[in-house]
Amino acid sequence: MAGRTRLVGTVVRLSVKYGPPVWVASQALREPAKEAVHKIIASERARKSALAHARTLSEGSILKVYRGDQSLWIVFTGDTAITVHPPTDVELGALLRGADLTRRIRPDDPLPPKERVRDATTSALRRGKPDAIN
Repeated sequence: MAGRTRLVGTVVRLSVKYGPPVWVASQALREPAKEAVHKIIASERARKSALAHARTLSEGSILKVYRGDQSLWIVFTGDTAITVHPPTDVELGALLRGADLTRRIRPDDPLPPKERVRDATTSALRRGKPDAIN
């Protein structure tokens, strides 16, 4: 019983001391965390739709590129770029400028979960100028 009383006392003391700063920090970080999660979800949806589109093409493949802090998936048939998911107003040539075409993903070659998580985290935390193309 003495151990429980001491534990409860320690928890109460620490929550009174550190509770308010933790609450303020959680309120301040709530929106950036939501934004990061929404970016991950949007990128995964775009990847799935791009993979589905690439499966319908002969020699279909996809490539992830970035426009500012947004990740885009370009669909290829052979070596020709067809479209981009999610749709954007930027030309495919501008998106492909400087991209490494050897990193394309074929629908038959699944990406390991560890790589997908790393890729999603990178795109969610990526920060850039809104109109920058990189």
